Amino acid sequence: MTYETISLDIEDKVATITITRPKMMNAFNEQLIWDMGDATEKVRNDSQIRVLVITGEGRGFSAGADLTERDASWSDTKDALLRGYHPFLKNIIEMPKPVIGSINGAAAGIGAALAMACDLRIMAKDAYIMSVFSNIALVPDGGLSFLLTRAIGYARALEYAIEAKKISSTDCLTMGIANKVVELDELTSETKKWAEHLSKRSPQALSLTKKLMNDALTKTYDETFKAEAEAQNNIFGSPENMEGVTAFLEKRDPDFK
Repeated sequence: MTYETISLDIEDKVATITITRPKMMNAFNEQLIWDMGDATEKVRNDSQIRVLVITGEGRGFSAGADLTERDASWSDTKDALLRGYHPFLKNIIEMPKPVIGSINGAAAGIGAALAMACDLRIMAKDAYIMSVFSNIALVPDGGLSFLLTRAIGYARALEYAIEAKKISSTDCLTMGIANKVVELDELTSETKKWAEHLSKRSPQALSLTKKLMNDALTKTYDETFKAEAEAQNNIFGSPENMEGVTAFLEKRDPDFK
């Protein structure tokens, strides 16, 4: 399917969504919101896709909301957030496969929320994440208050939000927001390499581990322990489990179908 504001490419079980509004620094207009909703829903429901990569075309990952748009259908800001942004961000967070944010440049405003909704992040050296809202007397949205606080803690998240400070790629790496930082000209190849590596691992292990660790952020130790036990019981002896054990014993790479 062809989209107006993004491209969706699928290769070797890896899907890549690229935001294609480079002249606007990939800022979100209404069409981009709907396109992201449709594309993330398709990827979420396609069991043949093992990993999703999200990135931006040009100099920016996403500069946030397109403040120049005047003809959107939203009744108000709340409507835009709940009816527009929330479904595709929730698709990313709840997607039963890893989502890699390949951060090529500025990820600001709702673009920061998009970056933080991803499970894993690889950043270009000059890229940054920024909760820019307080500069125009607004509060973080898109779930950024939740996502940033759980990633780096209340005090740091509050500091960066109320002062609208850039979180550089170096600081992102130090604080655990970024998994990897590379040169911009290596970002695409390194992202592809990482995504392809993950796509060859057990889909059930990746999916269930993502869910368990996401849920663990809001559950107790005992609840998490029981959820792990239930998941382990359900997949022990499964075809993927048996293939993994057989490959280990035969000293070869597993071939997870």
